Amino acid sequence: MLLVIILRGKFKHSAKILNRNKKFCWDVFVYGIIGIVMVQFTYFQAISIGGAAATTVILSATPAMVVIWHTVYNRKLPTRLEFLSVLLAMLGVFLLVTGGDPTKILVPLGCVFWSLASGASFAFSAIFPKRLFKAGIDPAFMTSVGMFTCGLTTFLFVDDWDWTPFLSAENFFDVAWIVIFGTVIAFISFNAGLKFLTAEEATVTALTEPVAAVFISYFMFGKTFGIIESVGIILIFIAILSPVIFREQGAGIRE
Repeated sequence: MLLVIILRGKFKHSAKILNRNKKFCWDVFVYGIIGIVMVQFTYFQAISIGGAAATTVILSATPAMVVIWHTVYNRKLPTRLEFLSVLLAMLGVFLLVTGGDPTKILVPLGCVFWSLASGASFAFSAIFPKRLFKAGIDPAFMTSVGMFTCGLTTFLFVDDWDWTPFLSAENFFDVAWIVIFGTVIAFISFNAGLKFLTAEEATVTALTEPVAAVFISYFMFGKTFGIIESVGIILIFIAILSPVIFREQGAGIRE
């Protein structure tokens, strides 16, 4: 990623901004630790204990965390539209993952803890970088520098240095997929969208992840989904599109 940014000519501009304001260097490091490393680490911990379905349902609370933070920080209640979009998104994920039957998911306490920690880290990654983007720092620069510097720090906590399992033929493709698509492209895309969306809208939009998982499972593994799951998908899309639609309508009325 760093090489791509350098070739695109994006590295020098952001590096100059960091050089002018040394506090931004610390901010990028903090973002890398909490907004990248902790998001992935806590997520993997959660699914290793309780599975992807349970983790996905708990993570749907992330937009609510962002709304609560903004409410406390700005001392201002959320708008009815923000509240409704978050509620629809959480309900949609619940219906999509459980099919409307909560007994399908038995969640161990450890999964709840790590899922909430992942959700809080994800909420942080949606709130914290906004001011850095406003200062002119490139999203891809911040993502790559954060991954590189903070990724190196995680080696301090590694006990087993045997890399051969990752390099084996049966594992290499899966690891590369997680690194490239599940981490690099995912974070760059999220940060690129965060430049144009509010933190609430970005976290709600990110809930397309379980919808994408359902469609991928359908086309790749032949897994079917019923009426309840379809309602869940529709609710998620309504939650994502409603802020954009109402914003455009409001702009049209003002014009």
